[in-house]
Amino acid sequence: MIALTSAGNPLRQALWPLGLLYGSVAAVRNWTFAAGLRAVHKLPVPVLSVGNLTVGGTGKTPTTAWLCELARSRGRRPGVLARGYGRAPGAELNDEGLMLQRRLPWLLQEQDPDRVAAGRRLVERGADFVVLDDGLQHRRLHRDRDLVCLDAALPFGNGHCLPAGDLREFRGGLRRAGLVLLTRAGGLPADALVARIRRVHQLAGAALPVYATEHAPSGLRRQPDGAELPLSALAGQRVVLLSAIAKPDSFRTTVAELGAEITAEFRHRDHHRFTAAELEQARRAAAAADAWLLTTEKDDARLGAVEFVRHVLQVSLRFLEAPPSPAEVLL
Repeated sequence: MIALTSAGNPLRQALWPLGLLYGSVAAVRNWTFAAGLRAVHKLPVPVLSVGNLTVGGTGKTPTTAWLCELARSRGRRPGVLARGYGRAPGAELNDEGLMLQRRLPWLLQEQDPDRVAAGRRLVERGADFVVLDDGLQHRRLHRDRDLVCLDAALPFGNGHCLPAGDLREFRGGLRRAGLVLLTRAGGLPADALVARIRRVHQLAGAALPVYATEHAPSGLRRQPDGAELPLSALAGQRVVLLSAIAKPDSFRTTVAELGAEITAEFRHRDHHRFTAAELEQARRAAAAADAWLLTTEKDDARLGAVEFVRHVLQVSLRFLEAPPSPAEVLL
């Protein structure tokens, strides 16, 4: 089967009329909200949306964790509001929610396709600052500011909307942003980073604050005993990678930069729920290579009570220069 995921794939480029139609429908929908033709519901507490213009991973979950830790350090009681895409049947939280729960056990969370009702429940539970996850295109709930994450490597994919590209709406949607994070910018040459920032300002105005960030490894844990290990333990260590995330190449690059020797890799689509056979295959590959089975924090949250030994790499948001002031994000 020919993959259609590459930004320069000619098959995707041929779908540009459908991408134009998709973007036009999204633009009309946005206009109906802006014109007051559709109701927008407001919570009695500040709401900050974290979203993106493209499908796929741009680092919203590490951004959400950073925001919630910042809010708590300033005396707020933050809550995260999400749709809950990919939740297991009967589960309260999906893999991203479980990851946040493990890292921030004090965090209030609600996951529901009806984010207006779920937001009200969050406030009833005591949240006084709400982070609306993946909220840029969710217009029913009023937000006081939109924080938009753009992958610094390809901020707008190939420039086309779905299905011709990765954009969820035309690039002009960036004008709704109050703050932009260029994620995974650590390996970008300085001139390329300047060009990305200039392009954002061309689209959304020179006054829009833009910050460059990277996803930096911040911890290493052995499961199921929960032992914390130094990141330096990966240097020279043979590993087998297991992941089901939107950007597996980023995971592989980070592990390689930490000095590990990657002997095999098992990749699955984002939010994939591993079968027992898939886990056993990865475990056997690690045992045969005398290697660690290494996975991501998000994937480990999906493994639940699995008893075999694996190692988990934690990644956190890091600003390349000074971060935004608390006043810019806490509202």
